[in-house]
Amino acid sequence: MKNYFLKLFIYITFIISLFLQILFIKNNNVILHTSWLILILIYWIITHPYLINVNTSFFIGLVIDFFTNYILGVHSLLLCVLTYFISYNYKFIINLHIINKLLFIIYVTFIINSIIYCINNVNYNYLQLLLQSILNSFIWLIIYFYIERIYDKYQKYFFKKI
Repeated sequence: MKNYFLKLFIYITFIISLFLQILFIKNNNVILHTSWLILILIYWIITHPYLINVNTSFFIGLVIDFFTNYILGVHSLLLCVLTYFISYNYKFIINLHIINKLLFIIYVTFIINSIIYCINNVNYNYLQLLLQSILNSFIWLIIYFYIERIYDKYQKYFFKKI
């Protein structure tokens, strides 16, 4: 039996992260541009890779491009490649220690944001981009533990173990 509450919970987290990303994109400081949708997407790919696929990441990328006024399709392409990479290397990534996962998030967000800022002609320097990636990794850590806590708390009521 399919677990519809889990899918609903996943899409609600995507909607909340979309609102957070739109809220924080108005800031002029590059360091504080948090990629909420990308962080939530990485979390769900790592925890439930069979529910999140390339089509979902393509749609999320289009939504990011539409609401942030970037060139349409850049996020979609990068998120599709990221989803494929994480899904292909799922067993390796899931067995990493949490510090290594943080380093992986720093690396991924640094690469994605440097490509996006380069294509969209956003003024930045590499130190600001590195600080933004470090901030994103710590936010991902908070997301990771908080959603795991919610998931464990309400698992017996709504979510079935798949």
